[in-house]
Amino acid sequence: MKRFEYKVVAIPTAFAISTKQYEEAAQEFETQLNVLGAEGWEFIQRADGFFFLKREMGQ
Repeated sequence: MKRFEYKVVAIPTAFAISTKQYEEAAQEFETQLNVLGAEGWEFIQRADGFFFLKREMGQ
């Protein structure tokens, strides 16, 4: 049976910013999520500034 571990990352997303700042924030989110993806984490869901990820545990 597959076993998973989970990770919750808080990334605030509800704030008033300019278009340029929004693009910079999006790039930072993308970078952070790519780092986590390279570590084997798979994004599952986002809710209220929390990003939920999972990865299969080694046996």
